[in-house]
This record gives sequence, structure tokens and C-alpha cells, in this order.
Amino acid sequence: MAERKILTREEARKDHEAMLRFMAMRFGLGLLFGLICASSIFLLDVGGLGSRLARASDPIIPVFLIAVPMGLTFGAVAVCIAIWVLPYEAKYQERETGRDPF
Repeated sequence: MAERKILTREEARKDHEAMLRFMAMRFGLGLLFGLICASSIFLLDVGGLGSRLARASDPIIPVFLIAVPMGLTFGAVAVCIAIWVLPYEAKYQERETGRDPF
């Protein structure tokens, strides 16, 4: 394994901003996918949930209590996967060899 070069403050700041942008994008996509899954559960009436919500006097709270945790869970899973596959070793190989690892 090659020795990692020390980043300057500016390079480190840019690297952290890029990493946070990468993770925020993945969280947003996971959140969106979770909300789509929750809404499909309601629309497809899985387990009679959609019909119960249709008859409820105040369906906002049950929808909120189902959709938000589901979206947050999917978002957290997407961020975990994004952290797991971060290409740091490839980034350092690119600096040493001068070639794009992808």
C-alpha cells in the first residue's frame, strides 16, 4: 500500500465538502425512495392500510408516522452504503500514478 500524501488545508476542505455533498445526495435519494415505497404501500392497499387511512377522520398523523421513519431508514441505509463504497484508495492511487482509476 502506498503512503498517503498529506493534504493542505484547502485540499482537505474541498475533499470534505465533496464527501458531504456525496453523502447528502445519497441521503436525499434514499429518503425519496423510502417515501415512494411508503406511498406505494398506501396506494396498493397492502394489509388494508390504504383503506383504513381512507376511512380515518385524521389520516395525516398515521401517514406521517409510517412514511417519515421509512424514508429516514432508507436514507440512512443509502448513506451507509455510500460510506462503505467511498473510493479513497482509488483516489490515492490516482494521485500517485497520475491516472484516473475509474
